[in-house]
Amino acid sequence: MSASLSRPRVGVWLIGARGSVATTVVTGCAAVAAGLHPPTGMVTETPAFTGSGLPALSDLVFGGHDTLDCPLPKRAETLTAGGVLPPGIATAVTAELAAADREIRPGGPTPGDTRNQDELITAFAADIRDFVHRHDLERAVVVNVASTEAASQGPDA
Repeated sequence: MSASLSRPRVGVWLIGARGSVATTVVTGCAAVAAGLHPPTGMVTETPAFTGSGLPALSDLVFGGHDTLDCPLPKRAETLTAGGVLPPGIATAVTAELAAADREIRPGGPTPGDTRNQDELITAFAADIRDFVHRHDLERAVVVNVASTEAASQGPDA
């Protein structure tokens, strides 16, 4: 059995999973795990954290909720063009971005969504439980990286 199979895998469920922050997180994690970029500034990757029990970057599985439908690989291309991501990194980890993108579920409420707050919570919790089950994860952490800005109302608002 390889070392990666014996270590528990952990889910990272991102709220706002197709936004700039989430796309940068998934891209950066994949690039560092693959050795394509150094773990600059990552305190958890220093010797002081060796043996701490934290999962390896390669043991993280990404998914999430978002109201946007732009695929992560496309979003990463946009961030690269804008100078946020280093050239070539997003292309090198396209498979990892696509895998995470397949795990993104519709967020909400969206226009026309008639579910009440309890129904939304129940649906979102079921999405997370399904993610953990399908990937045989030890656990999942939920991180809210959604925008805190109000949605644009357009010029007539």
